[in-house]
Amino acid sequence: MTATGQAQLSGGAHAAVLPYASLQLRAVAFILVCVVMSSFLLVFFTIAFLPVAIAGGSHISPSESRWIWVVMLSYIPFVPFAFFVMWAVRGQSPGMMAVRIEVTDRDGEPVSPTSAAVRALVWPLSMLPLAIGALPVLFDEERRALHDMLAGTVVLELP
Repeated sequence: MTATGQAQLSGGAHAAVLPYASLQLRAVAFILVCVVMSSFLLVFFTIAFLPVAIAGGSHISPSESRWIWVVMLSYIPFVPFAFFVMWAVRGQSPGMMAVRIEVTDRDGEPVSPTSAAVRALVWPLSMLPLAIGALPVLFDEERRALHDMLAGTVVLELP
């Protein structure tokens, strides 16, 4: 790591120096991924209420009510699982792809499945209470948020 706010990527003769992602880029990526995840919420909502719509919607039976709750509550574990898959496979969420930033380990290597899982589970807890977990980005030399610190990851700007 260098003291200039940039990370040295390992890779032999073709090593590159990439800057750490700023809070502004990360915020834009967060807003974009919220839009994407809201779209998935609409898909879950549609699946949950499809039996009611097909039946005419005048009365919801107890079995339909249970179905609605099961489908809607299944969205809660879906979100961290989706982020885990995106970060473990590609190192980017859709919002990160749009603003050209990537999650890596502190050496610039792809994120391990364990680090991706830790990051996916801690990220919502870091963002929900008024994004307090993102504040360390302003003060940390590597611009890491709370979930990055716990997972051992950094977010880099791509060329």
